[in-house]
Amino acid sequence: MSRARRRFLLDLAGVACLAGCRTAQSTCPETDPVKPVEPVIVEAPVAAPVALPYAHLAGACEGVPAIARAEYEARIEQVRARLHDLKLAAIILEAGTDMLWLGGPRWGRSERALLLVIPARGEARLIAPAFEAGTLKARAGGLDFPLAPWDEHEDPHALALATLTASRGPIVVGSDTRGFVIEGLRRVAPGRGWSASTAVIEPSRRRKSPAELVILRRANEVTKRAIAAAATRAREGMHEHEFADEVSAALQAAGLRDTWVLPLFGPNAAFPHGTPQGRSLTDGDLVLVDTGGHLHGYASDITRTWAFGDPSRIDDRRRLAWNTVRTAQAAALATIRPGVRCAEVDAAARAVIKAAGFDGDYRQFTHRLGHGIGMQVHEPPYLVRDAEHRLEPGNTMSNEPGLYLPGEFGIRLEDIVAVTEHGAEVFGPLAESLERPFG
Repeated sequence: MSRARRRFLLDLAGVACLAGCRTAQSTCPETDPVKPVEPVIVEAPVAAPVALPYAHLAGACEGVPAIARAEYEARIEQVRARLHDLKLAAIILEAGTDMLWLGGPRWGRSERALLLVIPARGEARLIAPAFEAGTLKARAGGLDFPLAPWDEHEDPHALALATLTASRGPIVVGSDTRGFVIEGLRRVAPGRGWSASTAVIEPSRRRKSPAELVILRRANEVTKRAIAAAATRAREGMHEHEFADEVSAALQAAGLRDTWVLPLFGPNAAFPHGTPQGRSLTDGDLVLVDTGGHLHGYASDITRTWAFGDPSRIDDRRRLAWNTVRTAQAAALATIRPGVRCAEVDAAARAVIKAAGFDGDYRQFTHRLGHGIGMQVHEPPYLVRDAEHRLEPGNTMSNEPGLYLPGEFGIRLEDIVAVTEHGAEVFGPLAESLERPFG
């Protein structure tokens, strides 16, 4: 084995420890809480190992508890109360985010339906393929629901409705339920009233609990630290996908999971989601990174745009655009408070963009100002023109104005904001200037 090969395996083992062993509750066994374990090399001596670049982020997510069983139980009761108020018999959910939010298992969708049935009165049950019972038990979520198994020749839709023989009235299904499941339920009970579950679950999911806010706050603070750490590793000639690997390594070292990274260099950032071929980094480019991950199932979503190289070399046009985006973000933040319509927040940012001489419509600020965030990166409420929803304490959302000029540059600054009783809280430091893009 060559010395270079031994060096590669040593670094790989350390990365695997940081990315694979560390969680919010545990660290790699018999390791310092900050430094990764050093594997024993039994071959000829080699040079001293190089320190992992993101070891200082290890443990950044520790100390934040997952959602407690009591909160999942309270969510079930909230759903029952809303069913009762709306005179509905039950809600039926497919595997997905709503089921997870209610304490169900993390489960992929297939042609075999996994359904959670919650009646207005009576016991909630999982309608599940019988041969998956053992796996479901091992993957139980916040609550261990009783299982009603169905064998391969049986109809899960009929079994779901059979559990509701004592319940009369309309039934709601999850808003993301697939068509064949809806048709299967209707085929069994064509006389039932059917509708989507938006009015049953969405109001509660929009208003984050104190426990959810703690998780979201830490996830987004840590994401900002990871971006700042990865920025120090940028080098001329690096391709976008190489820098994505750096940011992902930093996020995972910090303890985030299911990470994603969108890095855009120079003029490529004029397309908010980039181009398939990507671009290599050049001195004087603006670097845009949109990224996030998950902590206990809750998402982060942060964007920063900064100068690669000496910020003083950024020309006046790009500097004006960066400062305009920063001012637009501040104007939107100042507008966020309980009772304000989502459309008003979007309008506040666009007014700043227009006053600075850019297009305040969709020609240069091409997307809505923001989206809600929680267990999903994008969820209600949405900060967009004509959105009538009025903000409530506990709403969490992105505040991400941008300017995109094809052939020139793209700039976006994104922070996650929580609506408080009297205004808004930003999770982590804001970008201050091109010279202080990470606060």
